[in-house]
Amino acid sequence: MEDKKMLHILNNLYNINFKTMEFLREGGCISYRLSSENSSYFMKIISSAFMDTAKQSLSIISYLTQKGFPSPRIIHTKEGLPYVEIEELNKKTLIVLFEFIEGSEPNEGEDIETIGKLVGQLHNILKGYKEPLPVHGKEFFIDRYIKILEQKNYDQNKIDTFREYGDVLWENVKNLPHGFCHGDLHRGNLLKTTTKKYYLLDFDTSSYAFPMYDIMVMCNSTDYFNFNEIGYQKSKNTYETFLKGYTKYRSLSKDELNSFYDFIAIYHYQLQATIIEIYGLNCVDIEFLDNQLNWLMKWREQCKAR
Repeated sequence: MEDKKMLHILNNLYNINFKTMEFLREGGCISYRLSSENSSYFMKIISSAFMDTAKQSLSIISYLTQKGFPSPRIIHTKEGLPYVEIEELNKKTLIVLFEFIEGSEPNEGEDIETIGKLVGQLHNILKGYKEPLPVHGKEFFIDRYIKILEQKNYDQNKIDTFREYGDVLWENVKNLPHGFCHGDLHRGNLLKTTTKKYYLLDFDTSSYAFPMYDIMVMCNSTDYFNFNEIGYQKSKNTYETFLKGYTKYRSLSKDELNSFYDFIAIYHYQLQATIIEIYGLNCVDIEFLDNQLNWLMKWREQCKAR
C-alpha cells in the first residue's frame, strides 16, 4: 500500500494527524516510524498468519501497562481499540501502533543485574495474568527437532543420539515450575533509553512453559554455532550476576537453579526446529546438523565434568 494511502487510513482511524511514515524493517512483520506535528510512533503491520499471536501479545502488553511495567504503550484508535484489521486485495492485515521509544539494545554483559531485576518483575507480575497461553512441552522443546531430522533423512544413528540426549534433558527439567515464559528474551528485545530506563519488547512468542527458559536465553553467553569451552564459564558468570537482581522479585528452587545448563542444550533443539520451520528443510545442510550434534556432545561432556 502506498504511504499516502496508508496515512489517509490512519488519520481516519486515530485521533492523531500523522504527517510522515518511514520504513524501518521487515521480518515477521513490517514496521514503520510515523510522525505527527509533535510526536513519533512505532507502527507494525502484521500478516494474517501471525494475527493470533499478535493479539495475544497486545493483551499481555496491556496487562503489563496496567501494572506499571515498562513495556511500550499501545496507542488506541478513536474507538478505543488496541489494533485495526484491514483487508486489501483479499489479504487481511493487523495494524498496531505504539509510542516510539528512543533507545538501543544493550551491549553484551551490560547492566546484567538490572536486567535480572526487570525479568524478575516480569515473571512476578505475570503470575496474575489469567488469559490462556499456548502450552509448550516436550513436543515443542525437543520432539519437533527430532521429527525434522527424520524428515531430512538424517543419519538414523545420529538421530538416535539427538533423541537420547533430548530425553535425558527433558527428564531433568519436566517437573520444574511452570508459568509465563516470554520465549525470546534476548538482548535484542530489550531497549535502553538515554535515561538508562529499560523496556521489554515483543511478546509474540509468549507461552505457558518454564520461566527458567527465559533466564537461560538472557544469560546464555555461549557461541551457538561454534563450541568453545569458555562459553560455560562466561554463561555462569552472567547467570550469577543476573540472579542478584532476579531473586529480589522471584525466588528459584534448587532444581531450577541447577537446570540452567540443561536449558542451554534444550535451546539448541528448540531454536533449530523453529528456524527450520520458518525457512524450510533445506535452510540447513548435513554439515550444519553434524556441527550442532558435535556442539551438544561437547557441552554434555563439559557439564558432566563440572
